[in-house]
Amino acid sequence: MSGDYQIPAIALIAAFMLAFAYLHLRFRSVRTFLWILALGCAEIRAILTWVISRGFVGAHADNSATVVWIAFIGQAAVMLSSVLFLASLSSVSFRFGDRRILYAIPYAVPLMVYLALYYGPFGSADALQHPTGAMLWVYGLLALAGAAIAFLWSAQKGAIPIWLATAIVIFGSLIALPFFLKGLVYWPIQMVESGNLIMTALLVVYTYRRLSPGVVLATIGFVSWALPPFVLMQTMVPAVTVGVVGLYLSRALILGKVFVAMGLILLVLEDEVEQNQVGQRRERRVRLELEAYARQALTARSLEEFDRASSELCAMIVEHSYFSGAALVVRGATGAYMLVGYSGMDGATAGALDALAQRLPPDCFTEYGYPLVEDSVSVDLDLTPWLTPGDDLERLRLTRVGAVPMLSHDGSAEGALLLTGCRIAQEALRADDLLPLEILAGRVQAGRAQALMLGKLIESERFAGVGQLANNVAQQLNNPLTVILGYSALLEEGAAGTDRRGAEAIVGEARKMRAILERLSRFSKISAERFNSFSVVDLLADIEQLHRTDFLRHSIEFHMVSTPNLPNIFGNAHQIRQALLHATQFAIDSVIRISPNEEKSVRIEAGTEDGRVQVLVRHSGPGFPFPERAFDSLSSGFSGTESTGIGLSLCAAIVREHRGNITAINYDSTGSAVLIELPVS
Repeated sequence: MSGDYQIPAIALIAAFMLAFAYLHLRFRSVRTFLWILALGCAEIRAILTWVISRGFVGAHADNSATVVWIAFIGQAAVMLSSVLFLASLSSVSFRFGDRRILYAIPYAVPLMVYLALYYGPFGSADALQHPTGAMLWVYGLLALAGAAIAFLWSAQKGAIPIWLATAIVIFGSLIALPFFLKGLVYWPIQMVESGNLIMTALLVVYTYRRLSPGVVLATIGFVSWALPPFVLMQTMVPAVTVGVVGLYLSRALILGKVFVAMGLILLVLEDEVEQNQVGQRRERRVRLELEAYARQALTARSLEEFDRASSELCAMIVEHSYFSGAALVVRGATGAYMLVGYSGMDGATAGALDALAQRLPPDCFTEYGYPLVEDSVSVDLDLTPWLTPGDDLERLRLTRVGAVPMLSHDGSAEGALLLTGCRIAQEALRADDLLPLEILAGRVQAGRAQALMLGKLIESERFAGVGQLANNVAQQLNNPLTVILGYSALLEEGAAGTDRRGAEAIVGEARKMRAILERLSRFSKISAERFNSFSVVDLLADIEQLHRTDFLRHSIEFHMVSTPNLPNIFGNAHQIRQALLHATQFAIDSVIRISPNEEKSVRIEAGTEDGRVQVLVRHSGPGFPFPERAFDSLSSGFSGTESTGIGLSLCAAIVREHRGNITAINYDSTGSAVLIELPVS
């Protein structure tokens, strides 16, 4: 019977729609949802065509309006189907106010109005299907609006090259123009439908870029669906209802719909297989990356030793991770960040990053930037706010980095792994790609904390040994020195002239030796007696008074800065005063030794950070030859007045007795400093 050949196709498309519905419920893809809607519209058109071909709706006067409505709904459904296919593979949008709107929406509006006018459910069908005068201009304006939106859509960057997409739109518009000049408005709308399907076929090829059954079937299906109107258009008649050519073309169109449905299902399944393969490769790479990081021993005897191995750690990150460049920044003794290791970048880039790190605020890795990917603690950090005019990073076009923060137990960032470049650009970054680096950052922070504790333990043991040695030395030398002082005093009383001056020199030097021995003996005699709460500001005022004469005599510029409402600390005020005096005296001695033409300055700063009172004694003199050995009284790296090294060692012993920290700092520009940290009362 006429039209019964469509029944198997209708049944097949319905079955394929059920399969699509299952796939959509499983994968939740917007593209599969649009494909379901598009196939549903095509199914509506096929069913309505079969209903008319079977004669269930006649062409008598009493039901002619029903025929017009059915024809309008069927043609609108198939047009909407072609637009939905386009939108599924070219989801380009434009901004309208605060919203983004797909180009497919304004593109479909004039087409639907055009169809409503042509089939005439709201007016005289004969006048609308054979327009003249003003009505023909209305059709032309609607076609022009659709062509303009199609041109804007094709000019946006997408899967198809812009030149090809715009050329197809212009070519289709030029072909449709002669029909309007002859007053034929039926075939241009058919041409638009075919053009949408041809463009969809090209989108399938350019989007998936592979030779697979799904791509081949979908492409053949869209082409078979689009060609019949082009062939029928050559007859220049409103419809073809008889003849062998029309019958075969109609069957090719229906077969094309079946091919499209089969091809799209295969595309979904092929994508799922490919995603599984990509997921397996990603999982294997992440596992190998985790194994590589796990093999790295993150232990050291001190922070300095740990940080010296940071470049090796960064090289391992570049070798195994997604990123082509890595750098490690940590917080230094002064609280500012500094770069301690890098890989995958040149020295100029690393130097510029180091300079920038010193300007970063402490909370930049926790309060600034946006998550690099969803469900990740890593951030996409914009460096622009901290760049200086003419900054090298701006010249090197490195203004954004990925940052994996190294968080301490209280949630503050003690440093970060900075990541640049992506070696696998075709794959989107996901949270599990960053998981190995985030675990590594946690291990690095734990390793640095352990190295800090181990360094303190080793230093404490060393100071304990130094104290015991100093006590033994003081005890062994005290008796001979007493004899020397006694006999030199007798010689001084009975001698005259040159002999008397020699005796006085012996007495003076012996007394200096006794003072040194008294300092040495204090290593084993630091006591916690008379501990109470006191103000550091008062001690600093005392130090300024005690050394004011030295500052004036040696032309030393002195500054003292203190944070308002500085909290008290708990300890022995006399011992802390002695520690600050030793640190200040060392600064004065260092400044005295520099050239008279150089700037001589001493600066004392007092503030609070992380529940501790910090006192920074900075000077413009020479730096420490070995900062890590600055407080070792037996070190040979000191030069200066007598007992300078012993004074800093005693200062360190007092600070540690009060559960504080002391650090020697060398500045890149000039000068050095001693940073004393004491717990708040």
